[in-house]
Amino acid sequence: MVSSARRAVAALRSAPWIREHALVSAVFVITRAALHLAEIRFNLILNWMFLCDPADLRDRLFEAIYYGHAYPPGMNLLTGLLLKLGDSEVARVAHASFQLCGLVLANSLFYLLRASGTSVATAFAVSAAFTLVPPSIYFEHLYLWTYPVAALLCLAASLFHRAVSRPSFWPWFAFFLVCAALGWIRSTFHLAWFGGMVGLGVWVSDAPGRRRVLAAAAGPALLLLALYLKNLAVFGVFGASTSAPANLTTMTVKRLPDDVRDAWVREGKLSHFASVSVYAGPRQYLPYFQTIENPKWPPMLNMLERPSLASPNFNHWFFLEVNPRRRADALHCLWARPGDYVATALENLKRLFQPSTEWHPRDKTPASPHHQNRQVLGRYEALYNGVIHGFPVAPVGLYLLLPLAYAWALGRAKELVRSRDDPGKSPAGDAAASPAGDPDTTARGWLLYFCLVQIGFVVAASTLFSFAETSRYRYEVESLIWLVATLFVASLSGRIRARIHREAAAGAS
Repeated sequence: MVSSARRAVAALRSAPWIREHALVSAVFVITRAALHLAEIRFNLILNWMFLCDPADLRDRLFEAIYYGHAYPPGMNLLTGLLLKLGDSEVARVAHASFQLCGLVLANSLFYLLRASGTSVATAFAVSAAFTLVPPSIYFEHLYLWTYPVAALLCLAASLFHRAVSRPSFWPWFAFFLVCAALGWIRSTFHLAWFGGMVGLGVWVSDAPGRRRVLAAAAGPALLLLALYLKNLAVFGVFGASTSAPANLTTMTVKRLPDDVRDAWVREGKLSHFASVSVYAGPRQYLPYFQTIENPKWPPMLNMLERPSLASPNFNHWFFLEVNPRRRADALHCLWARPGDYVATALENLKRLFQPSTEWHPRDKTPASPHHQNRQVLGRYEALYNGVIHGFPVAPVGLYLLLPLAYAWALGRAKELVRSRDDPGKSPAGDAAASPAGDPDTTARGWLLYFCLVQIGFVVAASTLFSFAETSRYRYEVESLIWLVATLFVASLSGRIRARIHREAAAGAS
């Protein structure tokens, strides 16, 4: 036992990264204990639209996943496992699973900062601060897919960098497995996005490495493809869910003036479903169907309400008929009033960069999912939002400077990657840069490209295809935005210091 302890101590001394990540994890655990003492509590909500009835998830999980069509099944699968494992303590088990996501998020962001050349102190301060800002605290304590998706995407970025900097099969396999998991949870990260990640992996690899990337991607690709093929075979929809038309409806039909929409319905340009809110349960569609019973589908698709919750069943078979009509309605609006769509997208873009703690439609009421924790952190939240979103132009605030940081990061990534082909050219503006042509330098460049792709993708998808809750969607890439912003500020401050030193030296001479 003594010799084992000595070997463990020797390992810690020879691997400083273990100590660093242990410190990040320890601080996270301590701060979470402090939040608990401050009466911050986990809000376990099982009444979300995307969740099946808890009894079905607990007792008939496979059937619920197989016949779940309205939304990607990832959160239903997680919920079913938590209900089976936690039983009467499901809230504590769910909270523990989200705290595990927090550990992953904190350590992944720390890794990305260190891999990008920042100091240990800077990486530690930024990663710790990120987990303690109000959006992180609120989403960590709310049972919703936002926090797990943010953690998985940050982990994916870390695995991508590891696979690029130290190419081997298992880092690539782990990266693609996390990408597939994202596709099972959030329809934004669909099969085409996964294909893009495979293409990116092939692009950054040499000839032998490309075969390795494709081999590593094969299993996770089949896992994600299986979901799409199941939905195609069972529901006739090649996608992770059948509700994509409802999202586009919020950008088109829902934004029409009432008189225009009603006139188009009367004229047959839109279906009668255009008069029904996309947030309405199946009971509101009863006038358009002769019966609620369809023998083709199991009972869980025929129930108007989820029995355990006495709330609408959004996985009803009605929506298999409604959503194709909604797609036709949305496309008609796009064709007939394209200017309205552009105006909505621009408004959506503005909403995207508003405070992500204020995303809920009932945010300022006791019905907000953050209401209880806001009683404790309300002043802190107001201060944070005032600083971050109050200057230079509210409510976007400092995010108005994001395009500048994004443009800098694009140039920086290009510079770092080109150093591989031009070893004589040293990347400028980074005191911690590796020697030009070094694999670590190139990996930094590809990591920046990866982060910029994810930020651009989520911003575009959130702006163009769904309206209203976009500021919450931004949190999926918030850690990557912090990474880019940190590197931008570090580069800018470094250039300013260098100029001051040059001017001081010139004055002394």
